[in-house]
Amino acid sequence: MAQMEWRRVEDLIEQVMAIEPARRPAFLEQACAGDEGLRREVESLLAYEGRVEQFLPTPALDLLSGGSVGIAGEPARFPESQEVGPYRIVALIGCGGMGEVYQARDTRLDRDVALKFLPAGYVGTPDTLERFRREARAISSLNHPNICTLYDVGEHEGQPFLVMERIEGQSLKQRLTGSALPVGEALSIASQVCEALEAAHAKGIVHRDIKPANIFITSRGPVKILDFGLAKLRSEPLPTSEATLDSPETSPEADSRGDEATSFRIVSTAGCPAASGSAASPPESTITVVGRAMGTASYMSPEQSRGEDVDARSDLFSLGVVLYHITTGTRPFQGDTPAKTVEAILASEPVPPRLRNPAIPVKLERIILKALEKDRAARYQTAGELRAGLERLRMPAPWRSRLLAAVAAALLLSLGISLTGMKLGWFGEPSAMPELKIRQVTNNPPEDPIPRASISPDGASLAYVDLTGLHIRRIDTGETRSFPAPENYCFR
Repeated sequence: MAQMEWRRVEDLIEQVMAIEPARRPAFLEQACAGDEGLRREVESLLAYEGRVEQFLPTPALDLLSGGSVGIAGEPARFPESQEVGPYRIVALIGCGGMGEVYQARDTRLDRDVALKFLPAGYVGTPDTLERFRREARAISSLNHPNICTLYDVGEHEGQPFLVMERIEGQSLKQRLTGSALPVGEALSIASQVCEALEAAHAKGIVHRDIKPANIFITSRGPVKILDFGLAKLRSEPLPTSEATLDSPETSPEADSRGDEATSFRIVSTAGCPAASGSAASPPESTITVVGRAMGTASYMSPEQSRGEDVDARSDLFSLGVVLYHITTGTRPFQGDTPAKTVEAILASEPVPPRLRNPAIPVKLERIILKALEKDRAARYQTAGELRAGLERLRMPAPWRSRLLAAVAAALLLSLGISLTGMKLGWFGEPSAMPELKIRQVTNNPPEDPIPRASISPDGASLAYVDLTGLHIRRIDTGETRSFPAPENYCFR
């Protein structure tokens, strides 16, 4: 299919998605003007829409909190008390397009866990299975308090599952209520996410889907990153299928309609006549956005939106979007459709955060805007660098000044008390200094001075050299042992 035809497909998809389903056939009949091939292409892509709508507003791993319920009327595959290996099912927590999560009891260790299964319809899908395994590989290589812990992996009746720690609390998405968070809370959350990203990046893992729905605030305080289903692992090349997907699912945990519908679907231009004459390029750079792309539209970095290779700096851009969102109450890049959102990410600059929320410190605004630089070379280069900037703001300047003043006052008070105590004799009489006695130990003439000498550790002997050799003398008695210098050797 020629490039212009792909553009027509893309434009039609966007227009049709904005029309209520009952009116779509008539619209397509008119828009395609008898071009049955074009109509079939558009209808084939629209066939995936129903599956997208089944995604949970909250990611499957987000349901580990236990605060959500499954889709109304959705039957549980595993009833209460069923044994899945050593795990006893307690209840279905939630289910969606890429996961069914159950609360379970580990009968061996007597602890609560969360079991995440692939939906029954996706067990035989290679791409989905690969992402499921990728999530397991990514999490299993990480051990960090700010990353959801993977306990085990298993398979039950041909269905793979992950055994995750069961955490309580709420996602950052649930925490957001349309208004900005207090600056101190936002700094704490972002700083902890940076710590998690530092650990992941050190292992060569790029998350690729940092967003509020994948950031979990536990009831005990620590923030945890969830959902490594889209993670890019340094140890594996990007599968060709990831650049040529025609599966409806490119994000295991699709976002809700409130978060720009979901993530994109991408279709490769490899093999298209329009692409065959261009210079060769890696699979990651030969994708055309048709409906959804890797990640979630509102939080993707520019390079991620273009389908280019990503690295740790892409996660930092996404975290910059999150930080902008939680400090201003709105996202920096918005559009009526995911494609429009991507266009805004690539072509527009965000409104300065302080114009949306004057309570944001100037230095924090600079941090956010630097994280949102479109050129990744101009962004923060590491999560540690970004975290250091955030940590400097955790203790505001007035408090630092007060702390320094308090420390100085405490030192002055301590010094004053010590001087007064010494004057009044609070610490007793000082011990008398021992009487010093000067003794001459050697008596060399001026023409034979002593160039080197040393006293023994016990202070009893003196070793010195002169023109005649080496001498060891007892200081108390003057008894001396001498060793002549070797022939043709001088101690000078």
